Amino acid sequence: MRSLSLKVTVWSVASLVISLAVFLFIGDRVIGKSADRNFTQVNQILFSQAIVALRSGGSAGLARYMRELNAPGATQYSISDGAGHDLETGQDHSKLVKVSLTKGRPYHGEHGQLTMGLRSGDGQFIWLVTDDGPSAILFAPFYILLLVTVAALYWLVTAYITRPVRQLAEVVDRFGRGELAARARPRSNDEIGNLARSFNAMAVRIETLLTTERQLLQDVSHELRSPLARLTFEAEMVRKTNDRDASATRLRHEIERLADLVGTLIDMARAEGEPGAVAMEELILNDLLDTTAEDCEVEAGAAGCRIVLKAAPETRFVGNAELLRRAFENVLRNAIRYSPSGAAVEVELRREANCLRISVRDFGPGIPEEMRERIFDPFFRADSSRDERTGGLGLGLAIARRAVRVHHGDIAAINASPGAQLIITLPLRAALQIVR
Repeated sequence: MRSLSLKVTVWSVASLVISLAVFLFIGDRVIGKSADRNFTQVNQILFSQAIVALRSGGSAGLARYMRELNAPGATQYSISDGAGHDLETGQDHSKLVKVSLTKGRPYHGEHGQLTMGLRSGDGQFIWLVTDDGPSAILFAPFYILLLVTVAALYWLVTAYITRPVRQLAEVVDRFGRGELAARARPRSNDEIGNLARSFNAMAVRIETLLTTERQLLQDVSHELRSPLARLTFEAEMVRKTNDRDASATRLRHEIERLADLVGTLIDMARAEGEPGAVAMEELILNDLLDTTAEDCEVEAGAAGCRIVLKAAPETRFVGNAELLRRAFENVLRNAIRYSPSGAAVEVELRREANCLRISVRDFGPGIPEEMRERIFDPFFRADSSRDERTGGLGLGLAIARRAVRVHHGDIAAINASPGAQLIITLPLRAALQIVR
């Protein structure tokens, strides 16, 4: 049987049938004995009254009494003399009397009727009782109706219980066929509801990993074409040019850019696909910002700008130092890249009610309104004229957003008129909960 509802119903009805059989067995063994005793006591009273009717009213009195007892279709009674001859009709009951008295208790005769014989104390009279009893066929419809009713109730109950299981099985089947957005809809807090919620959490995790893997493959295949083409060109130039040192330098530069690109893509995929595996620790955020700003000083000097950092001391936060450093560095270098010569790049760390707010502002051309969200997409450049010589690969802000979201934070861009301002928000409570 493939249906869980049918299995539960069949086993439930089978349990009911077994319980009914045990009940009938116990009833026959235990309740039957008590019924036999009551049956014997009642007949002893009727026997005594028949003897009184015979002695007080003679044959006519006995006949009148026996007619009252022997109603049609009911239990039949007869009284015989010591030899087994019926005192009312004269029939010979000697064989039945012998068997009944030998049994000594009510028993079922040849045709299934309940039979019993009693002898009077002086041995002169014998009381015979024959009771056909209710037919088993008479109760058969009631037993069948009971079984059908219970089976229907069991079916309804099991269908109600197993319906969420069937729905979950359908969702799992859809998910297994590649419909990664398929999710269960738990409607209870029992074990089935918990199973559905666990499946949803697993599905989200698997979808994230598969999506990240696909995105990584697409990004790699898209972005490696140009560096590989340049490497091929430079390798060919090494063979043909007389200035082999210059060609080798350009070739090494392209190899380094290619290695950085691959490492950056892998880091970006790992940060998004494995957030639970990121180690968190307590760190002083203003020190991390200060170190990052120092690392970017050389690049800022080359661009003719300076970095101005404002941060309250001893600003503690629970997070991953490397991810946060990479996020701060990418945002800061993006601001330096767009900052005009002689201007400042302002970095400010401020603590608010339940979060930390890090803002990085430049005084460059700003960000077109329709591109404020797109600048965080991988490989997107706000200025289409920029290439690898004048700008990055378009991955810096994408990596920064992924690193911030690993810490349950967010990053946004606004126009500061002039320039642009990128704001990183890190919630303190969410970070502390990761450690616990």
